[in-house]
Amino acid sequence: MPALDSKQIAHAIDMQQRSYRLLQWMAGAVKDGFISFGTAHDYSNLPDAAAGWIAGHYNNIPDNARVALDDLPEFTAFFSTYLQNSFDLIASPGKQLYSPDAHCFCPMCSWLVDAPNLKPKKLTTADKRRANKMRVNAVSQLAIDNSMVVSTAAISDLLDDADNQYQASLLAYGHDLLQRLNGIANGPAVLSLWRGFAWNENGSPKPKFKLKTDMILNAESQLLAELANAA
Repeated sequence: MPALDSKQIAHAIDMQQRSYRLLQWMAGAVKDGFISFGTAHDYSNLPDAAAGWIAGHYNNIPDNARVALDDLPEFTAFFSTYLQNSFDLIASPGKQLYSPDAHCFCPMCSWLVDAPNLKPKKLTTADKRRANKMRVNAVSQLAIDNSMVVSTAAISDLLDDADNQYQASLLAYGHDLLQRLNGIANGPAVLSLWRGFAWNENGSPKPKFKLKTDMILNAESQLLAELANAA
């Protein structure tokens, strides 16, 4: 039987989306000079600093990034994981070449624009290996929760299938979301998991992708069926 609780996952996804909006707002505030880079980096990277800053500026936070006061401890814990997992906040990002729709980067069709202060982390081979281990661990835990005896080797073989790896990325990400509510950051491997389902086969973000609770719960159910066949 599935082990993830739909209400907990929905809550964690809401915390994730609000945390990301706050991070985007914060990066814009750094660019506009409203918040200093040092202050922003500290309070978005350390749970205690984040808690103090968010509580002190609660009424200034955009509505779509604000949570109920009762949810502040989990929200600040989650928010503090973003710079450890997925993004780097750059003090002076400089310029970058821009071309509408990446159509052509010749001098006539492109120009320099201000680079964003918030940049996705660069993934290493070690990060990708860690992400794969998180997939295997999530599927292994699913087997244990359902009293199934499936070897790690069999699970690794199961994840050689592209669709199973996609589902395992969702499942492992769901487990990570719950950990982040406690301020536990697993590092850039989480970004690799995200790209395992939120990016397309060409290595680009899926347009207008939005993570939903049912995606994670359906992934758990599908992998449970695969484990039943492998047991």
